[in-house]
Amino acid sequence: MTIFSKFPILVAVIALAGCGQEEPSGCSPLPQDRDEVKRTIEAFFDALREDDEAAFRLATTASFVSFDGGKRFPGTELADEVHDAHARGVEINWSIGKLDTKIQCDVAWSSWENDGSAGIPPDVIPVRWLESAVLVRDNGNWKIDFFHSHRAVAN
Repeated sequence: MTIFSKFPILVAVIALAGCGQEEPSGCSPLPQDRDEVKRTIEAFFDALREDDEAAFRLATTASFVSFDGGKRFPGTELADEVHDAHARGVEINWSIGKLDTKIQCDVAWSSWENDGSAGIPPDVIPVRWLESAVLVRDNGNWKIDFFHSHRAVAN
């Protein structure tokens, strides 16, 4: 079989793959979805700020995974890490910027810049993180299933 005889198959595969990109009918986001996604992300950070594991679990799925600081944190391990940092005197302040959120059916993707600070007082320094999350609708509530945070490169 020559490359030219495979060409019609390749065209068919590309055409079919393109069809999968259309939004399924009946899957339009609800008017309140963007606000609910934003509230879930804010609740996530509030739970971390307050060392509230129960609130952290409410904001995340049972299969939650985070990539933060070059490490993988399944379940509540990220909340545990932040709690341990607080116990050592580390102050972490977050200020979530404008969310860029896409919603399709029961999945939402959101990204933002987080301008805050971190350190042990009085040596708390400004930090900017680039962050994103994948949320899923779980029993009618938006929950974070995946979270990624990376320190932004200083300009």
